Amino acid sequence: MGRSRGGRFGASFFSVWVDEDQKDPTRHALYGSQSGLGLPDRDYYLKDAFKDKKEKYHGYVARMLDMIGWPDAPKRADEIVALETRIADASWTRAERRDIDKTYNPLMPAELEAYAPGFSWSTFLAAAQVARLAASSFRN
Repeated sequence: MGRSRGGRFGASFFSVWVDEDQKDPTRHALYGSQSGLGLPDRDYYLKDAFKDKKEKYHGYVARMLDMIGWPDAPKRADEIVALETRIADASWTRAERRDIDKTYNPLMPAELEAYAPGFSWSTFLAAAQVARLAASSFRN
């Protein structure tokens, strides 16, 4: 998730960072990936083997919301866990996330806007304070 330090960009459904280019180690690139899950992996939301963990997580979310005085905490916890489950359902498996060829998709910001419409990537990148870096390369 995004980091929140001294006015910097906070948590999000996406994370961005700079690292060595996976296919050209003489360059650096801005990378992005899906974020936004409170449990360790998509399987915790989708597989019956983790059902008890998901239920305990739901209780944890409800308790945290209640502790900060959020109205209707159990209902909001239902909504949060349901949203995270939809994100998990759309997420890649661990094996897919480790596939360098599958995860290496260099895009310019305009290409990213066309590839994933309905989300203002330019606003997101500006808020993350990486818009200038993204103008040169963005990997997902």
